[in-house]
Amino acid sequence: MRRFTAVSELLRLTSELPDVVDSPSSLHRAVEQLAQASGPIGVDAERAGSYRYSQRAYLVQVYRRGAPVLLLDPVGIADFSELAEVLHQDEWVMQAAHNDLDCLDEIGLRPDALFDTEIAAQLLGLEKVGLASLVESQLGYEMRKSHGQADWSQRPLRRSWLEYAALDVCALPDLEDALAESLAEAGKTVWAEQEFTHQMRVRPATDPQQRWRRTNSAGRLRNDAQRGALRALWLHRDALARERDVAWHRVVRDQVMVEMAKKLPTSPAQLAAVDKVPKAVVRDASRWLAVIAEGASQPIASLERADGPPARSLRAWEQRDPQAAARWTALRAALTERAEELHVWMQTLLAPDIVADLAWSPAEDPGSRLAELGARPWQVEHTADLFEA
Repeated sequence: MRRFTAVSELLRLTSELPDVVDSPSSLHRAVEQLAQASGPIGVDAERAGSYRYSQRAYLVQVYRRGAPVLLLDPVGIADFSELAEVLHQDEWVMQAAHNDLDCLDEIGLRPDALFDTEIAAQLLGLEKVGLASLVESQLGYEMRKSHGQADWSQRPLRRSWLEYAALDVCALPDLEDALAESLAEAGKTVWAEQEFTHQMRVRPATDPQQRWRRTNSAGRLRNDAQRGALRALWLHRDALARERDVAWHRVVRDQVMVEMAKKLPTSPAQLAAVDKVPKAVVRDASRWLAVIAEGASQPIASLERADGPPARSLRAWEQRDPQAAARWTALRAALTERAEELHVWMQTLLAPDIVADLAWSPAEDPGSRLAELGARPWQVEHTADLFEA
């Protein structure tokens, strides 16, 4: 039974907002209620990535038709094994699962079967695939999205935030029904199943010593000393953010850090002259200047791989290999046309990195190469001929 209704087309809870489950005893009672119901389980999590270094879940929402909405506080509960047993019984329904699977896995919660409403919408070629847009287009309700960027690490959590969190998860089972029906009508159910399985895979951990390479605006650096300085600055910022449990940008923003590496200041006055440098950095100028000097003394070569495609810049491709640039341009145009024919998002049809790899180094057997690079069977079936051509 639905736990929401439309009031002037606005999505609202029809029952009282439940208390937050924040102790082992209250978790046991909540799990018992969840176990008595049946059917797919809506799951969501709220983090505080804009405020905290940690990407942990600060609230977990669970909903199954026939049971109350569960608002679970991982700060007060150390062991979720009892909940995990019940969650293994049925399929999870999530919106943009890639955002939350890792933080849920940290507390021992991982799905055995998944329906991702965002991926389903992309496979259907829907223009807007955010949760609020899908609830409106598929269920006919307006959904206010106002607290997604709140600091969920705060305690106590505000009532308006909890209402928002409960509505996020309550709509998911009905949304699955609507999207699953559309997928079946379009003959895309198997495609969706392959995508959902791929989404549940355990992702390899990134090398912490290489994460600095993804710093926003790092491409503006032009010499090895600047790149060495950026790496040192990134590692220093990371250590400070971890120690204080604050988001990286609250120590110093990427663009400012890149500017520091670009200018390589050697005095407090030069450091203070960097545009938008935080006052806290200027106050601790001696330490930051030492980090810059040490990094610059350990130069790092260009970020581009010598043996693979360059950054996603056509100009860079044309400079390195004009023929590969022409292949890349032609392939992207062909894939765009194919995606329009199939009514799917282009990046859902095939990941841009896979396209770049095959454009840079054409394969004798494109189908096998696509599979090696992680393309799902439905993607290979509908794109291999483009690479053969």
